[in-house]
Amino acid sequence: MWQRSGTVLLVLAVVAALAGLFGNGPLSWTERDSGDGVVTVAFERVTHHKADDSVTLAFGPEAVSDGTVTVELTGTWPGGVDVRGISPEPTEQRVAAGGLVLEFAVEDTDRLEVTVSFRAQEYGPLRGEITVAGRSVSFSQFVLP
Repeated sequence: MWQRSGTVLLVLAVVAALAGLFGNGPLSWTERDSGDGVVTVAFERVTHHKADDSVTLAFGPEAVSDGTVTVELTGTWPGGVDVRGISPEPTEQRVAAGGLVLEFAVEDTDRLEVTVSFRAQEYGPLRGEITVAGRSVSFSQFVLP
């Protein structure tokens, strides 16, 4: 009985890993949006400590104000990761209460897509909130060793 239970648990762990429960795989990536297309965030549910990873932010035309998109990134996520790069680079980046503020100059007002490359510096859950033009999207990642 113990052997059979152990075999079942091992098979379940392998299937979960292949599906992406512990990192890369079809179940690992997800997307959250504001419901009206103003802001969308695509991210992996699970990341690994000090491993290269990225989050993709997409902004619709309503996010643009006077040729600029202003993004507030708050929560435990900004403090729990080491941001390695932002593409395209923001025209302005500053620290704000509880997070970061990024400003992007926009020529094409159709859609702006930003990739934030990072390495997680803490273990456990990291929660972030992205606010653009008064709309917010929350996301969370779990950091494994």
